[in-house]
Amino acid sequence: MNNMRTFLRLMLLVTAPLAGWGQDYHFANSIQMPQLLNPGATGSGSVHRTRIASLYRGQWDNLINQHSYQGAAVLADMRFCLQNSKKNFYALGIGLQHDFSPLGYFYNSNGMLSAAYHQHLGEETFAAVGGSLGGLAMGIHPEKLKFDEQFQNGAYAPSNSNGENFLRDNILQPDLSAGFVLYNNKQGWSAGMSWRHLNKPIYSLQGDENRLGVGMVLYGTCSLWKTKAFGQNLHGRVLYRRQSVTGSNSKQWQTMAGVFYQTGFSGQTGMKMTAGAYLRGGSLPGSSFSVNTIVPAIQLGNDRFSTIISYDVDVARTRSRFAGGLEIVFQTSFGKSDRCIVCSGY
Repeated sequence: MNNMRTFLRLMLLVTAPLAGWGQDYHFANSIQMPQLLNPGATGSGSVHRTRIASLYRGQWDNLINQHSYQGAAVLADMRFCLQNSKKNFYALGIGLQHDFSPLGYFYNSNGMLSAAYHQHLGEETFAAVGGSLGGLAMGIHPEKLKFDEQFQNGAYAPSNSNGENFLRDNILQPDLSAGFVLYNNKQGWSAGMSWRHLNKPIYSLQGDENRLGVGMVLYGTCSLWKTKAFGQNLHGRVLYRRQSVTGSNSKQWQTMAGVFYQTGFSGQTGMKMTAGAYLRGGSLPGSSFSVNTIVPAIQLGNDRFSTIISYDVDVARTRSRFAGGLEIVFQTSFGKSDRCIVCSGY
């Protein structure tokens, strides 16, 4: 089996579980953007009616390598207060995501629409349930790939046959997800659960019936310590992902847990800084759990905007050739603070 065929098969195996809204495993710190994890979180966590968030991630062999696996996402959601209720509301969202490998000319794209209903339970606590419908696209650019058969005496001859007969270069499949979340923005805690790829979309360029399994995500945040006088607090975040809870295609999992300290700035209205780090680890079926990454992160902003920067520090280089990955998240919210909007305790 030649090197290019091996590479293509490895890319499909590695990225297949990442598809759907999709590259969940590629975006290491998407706990910072709960609507990426859970359609039930559409419309939660923002003080103002409308929120827009964007994300970029680059993963390198080294910091100057141009062949890094990269990804970007843009999300937006809007709240709508119910006329017959002081607190209940629903929210609609839209999102676009695109990941690609310049080296292998492999890409994943997804567009989705989401909706969630939020029920006030009292004491500023809400329960929300939601779902999303997306279009999952995956493909390669075979004309840009170089196969062993196209080399003669060490020189590349693109006119030579590559010996491959691709059935198709891309696929487009519907993708369904659902989830629910309990949260209290004022007290600073949340707990959510979602199910990915409920319709088990086909994920193969070979014409077979290889399907994604139904994935599961669990996450939570809580305030560990807080002082109102100085605007300081300590809070924890935890995330668990199961790649598939159905079938036997893949049952690997990963988890993240972190502690973050937050403080306000005197003289700057609402400006706060949050800094801390996650530990990320996981396991394959039949293997023991291991911690593989430390992810320091820092966030700066207020109720209207925030910027988050994090970097993956690989502590298991024997199992991964990547030096790390930079992730940048920018979020902004605007519009009215309606009666159904609960101001954040942070």
